[in-house]
Amino acid sequence: MKSLIYALLLAYLSNGVLSEKFRYDNYTVFRIHMENEEQMKVLKDLQDTDFRFDFWTPPEHPSKLVQVMAGPEDKDDLQKLLTEHNMIAEISMNNVQEFIDKQTIKRYTRNEIGSMTWNAYYSLEDIYAWLDDVVAQYPDVATKVIGGQTYEGREIVGIKISHGPGKKNIFIEGGIHAREWISPPTVCFIIHELLTSPVPENMAAARDFDWHIFPVVNPDGYKFSFESQRFWRKNRRVFSNGIGVDLNRNWNSNWLVHGASTNPSSDIYAGTGPFSEIETRSLSRYMRAIGDQMQMFLTFHSYGQMLLLPFGNTSEPLANYNEAMNIGRRAMGALSVRYGTEYVTGNIVEVLYEATGGTDEWVKEHLHVPIVYCYELRDQLQYGFLLPPEQILPTGLETMDSVVDLIHQMKRFGTMASAGVAGKASMMMLLGIVMEYFL
Repeated sequence: MKSLIYALLLAYLSNGVLSEKFRYDNYTVFRIHMENEEQMKVLKDLQDTDFRFDFWTPPEHPSKLVQVMAGPEDKDDLQKLLTEHNMIAEISMNNVQEFIDKQTIKRYTRNEIGSMTWNAYYSLEDIYAWLDDVVAQYPDVATKVIGGQTYEGREIVGIKISHGPGKKNIFIEGGIHAREWISPPTVCFIIHELLTSPVPENMAAARDFDWHIFPVVNPDGYKFSFESQRFWRKNRRVFSNGIGVDLNRNWNSNWLVHGASTNPSSDIYAGTGPFSEIETRSLSRYMRAIGDQMQMFLTFHSYGQMLLLPFGNTSEPLANYNEAMNIGRRAMGALSVRYGTEYVTGNIVEVLYEATGGTDEWVKEHLHVPIVYCYELRDQLQYGFLLPPEQILPTGLETMDSVVDLIHQMKRFGTMASAGVAGKASMMMLLGIVMEYFL
């Protein structure tokens, strides 16, 4: 009975009742230097057991910096722990709320597509309204599509751009992690360029493929990050001892193998099982329906300036790793031309950390899509999730440059028969399909 009452209370509060928008006054972000495996283990244990601390970057390699946010009443405890274990830390943000206040948020004016600018962030409702108006203005090539549903009953709204039948398709996913605000406007900017750009290369990209584009595949979480808690990451499913599942740990590919938690209070909670969440389950069905024609899949996250290849459980060069590395590196060269922004390209484990159960892994393993990448957009370790709005347009422009180059390089390298995953038996593939159907 107590757990039921707790769950109802969580649901009540999660809908904004009795609560105001949370403020991060005097919250501090620490940039921590690790030197050995022992120090890394200390931080990993902290991440797994003490949810007072928000790990913006996880402690997955001793040579990499870790960013952790702590509240004013908790930062002394964190500093004490770091001192006890001889870890050096510097403060990258003294008062997080000051950085939040600088993130310009605008309203979109209905029936005025040009009122959405690329120097501000927009709510879920404004993004959805803009998509509706885009479809209305370009009815010959743009169609509204529904990729799935959410725990709170919303639709996962996207747009299909097509200049005629008989084409391979490209699928773009954004906003699966709610707090990564630079992802949705970057995806919206790609839509804008595909429909309005006079640049010949952009026009050719729009004509040569069918585009299935979803700026926000975690609508519940994204809305909550706007209205309640800026650094919310997961969806909004209510459990007896926590809220939310990390949708990018819930796909049926190496589920719960690495970089995920079984605790609903954790930001990386993987759910009760693969495809336990309606968001991933329904979106996977949409993707399966077009999967045999999918030539490229791109998912947009932040932050770190990385282009990641599957898989997240091993650094072995599986599938068409070598071709994908060549294509990705060339595309990141194209990205760097405009502003000098440098990206690192590599397998998830090589470049970032061990993490499984993501959309990109599932697409590669089960749909055998030749070109699959995860973008970790701007920046590196300066602003993190609080990228200033004046960087939205530069991020969109350079990212579009790279997407067009990915297409160019993909055509240059050909279809690549080696796109499938080495060592996966057909019976296992069939079993995966059956599991997804009944979950």
